[in-house]
Amino acid sequence: MDIATTSKNPSDATEPVPLPWHAIDTVLFDMDGTLLDLHFDNRFWRELIPDEYARLHAHEPDRARQRLFAEMDRIRGRLEWYCLDHWIRFTGLDLLALKQRLVEHVAYQPHAPQVLQTLRRQGKRLVLVTNAHPEVLAFKHSLTGVADHLHQTVSAHALNCAKEDTCFWDRLQTVERYEPERTLLVDDNLAALFTARDTGVSHLRGMRYPDSRGPPMESSDFALLDNLGELLPARAFIPDGLYGINRQQ
Repeated sequence: MDIATTSKNPSDATEPVPLPWHAIDTVLFDMDGTLLDLHFDNRFWRELIPDEYARLHAHEPDRARQRLFAEMDRIRGRLEWYCLDHWIRFTGLDLLALKQRLVEHVAYQPHAPQVLQTLRRQGKRLVLVTNAHPEVLAFKHSLTGVADHLHQTVSAHALNCAKEDTCFWDRLQTVERYEPERTLLVDDNLAALFTARDTGVSHLRGMRYPDSRGPPMESSDFALLDNLGELLPARAFIPDGLYGINRQQ
């Protein structure tokens, strides 16, 4: 799978309908899987944390893994699932220190900085809406500078409500006023897209490849982008090479 040159990938998916940019004032972007590659998070939660938790309980590693995965299933989609403090208490691991082991995998999705800068120049209000814990957001910003491209960043933890719940979208209005009918949400979380739609957000796009090395997502409910460059017509694009992809590079 080549997410940078998607024409190389066989697909029978239809192209997303061009967005009516004249009718959009605010663009809400998710972080992990949308602006940033979800590969880091998948490696962290599916491989590194289970391995470290099993090592911590070396006398019963298989049972430890079962406990961890059961807890993941129990709270998936809830705010606790995204809460760094919850997982530190549950696992007894120094999660921020462990994240340092995988820093080479923290990277932008293709064209993300160019798209953000182009939209800012067009006068759009850009807001990061993420379920990520504030410390995780700070960690990723330190590596990528992602928050510098947006007018505001909003963590679900500040609103005490995950994006999968309607309360997030109600409470978002208290910190970032927006007109739902003139707002676009770009998110790889289908549950969040459903909830946003139910609360009135008119323009919605998902991500076909949230993890650059993972399988494609499918949805019959939302148009999925092969890459963020598809948000804009080619003539509106800021030339490549003006923006770095990762501060570490």
